[in-house]
Amino acid sequence: MNGERMRELRQQLRFSQADLKEALNQMLSRSYDKPKISRWENGRDPIPADVSMALNRLVEGKGREARTIVFANQKGGVGKTTSALNLAYALSRGDHRVLLVDMDPQATATVALLADGAVEAYRQRRTMAQVILGDVPIAEVIIKAGEEIIPDRAPLCDLAASHIDLAETDGRREPGFDITLREALEQVRDRYDFIVIDAPPNLGMLTWMSLAAADDVMIPVRTEPYDTMGVGLILGTINKVQRRLNPALRLAGILPTQYGRRKSVDREVLAHLVQAMGDIAPVLEPVPNSAVFGHAARNGRIALEASPSSAAPSVYLRLAAGIIGDTPLPRADVDVSYAGIDEDEV
Repeated sequence: MNGERMRELRQQLRFSQADLKEALNQMLSRSYDKPKISRWENGRDPIPADVSMALNRLVEGKGREARTIVFANQKGGVGKTTSALNLAYALSRGDHRVLLVDMDPQATATVALLADGAVEAYRQRRTMAQVILGDVPIAEVIIKAGEEIIPDRAPLCDLAASHIDLAETDGRREPGFDITLREALEQVRDRYDFIVIDAPPNLGMLTWMSLAAADDVMIPVRTEPYDTMGVGLILGTINKVQRRLNPALRLAGILPTQYGRRKSVDREVLAHLVQAMGDIAPVLEPVPNSAVFGHAARNGRIALEASPSSAAPSVYLRLAAGIIGDTPLPRADVDVSYAGIDEDEV
């Protein structure tokens, strides 16, 4: 076992380094400290065989649980919902069990999957508003893939729908309210391979909840100068959630969106992102600006499902493959032009 694998297993357990230290000391009757865990994970010290075996036993004892990925950015219009929808669909294409959780009161992802069925979901009290504000178990609100909540309209993957009533969340203050989503998802984590959360475009309570419930966070950002300037705000929020609510939360990557490969400003912004992020987070392969996404949205469909052979949405297939572990996460390369996009797509 190497340090990177140790970190992955610790995050799968949702342990901080201090939590792992305590668990290993109890299992092995040792007195390891937190810096020792850090040295193992950073590859500075070799990991003893008994520690590797103990960590594997911890993971096996916990059982298989969903990997939870949240798309978050305080700015709207950056492709957050588009990314959540297309990644959830890409993951489900590989026969994985996927749940999409719409935590945005604007309910854009819900409408994309259900159209007029979004109203019927609310009438049936099957939205995240009932879960977060009414303590309804999340298993009771999930709309299953293929379930026609109205005739001829069913989601392509399991969906926990949203509603404007979720906006009331920001006005509620009570102890532990910020981990309400995490507690709700604990009831169904063993039923899924992946849970994808679409967080709202702000830094309020619903975004904190979403980050507190996740294993990984991805930040979609348009390749425009003003958009990249705001990345520091969401990074600061992520850092606070890691310290106070969810030490296992990992920044999985910055996802450039609406990338125009022919525009010099887009290429410059992408290069700046790669340089500025450094070791903070990987900058992932950019999602090209393409009419395919708009056409799909107008027809109430997901771009990857509507145009599976198109170059632009296929980025999400490569991203899904990296998340599943079949390939490394696709990273941005400032030395390539990301050619191969059809002229009529852009």
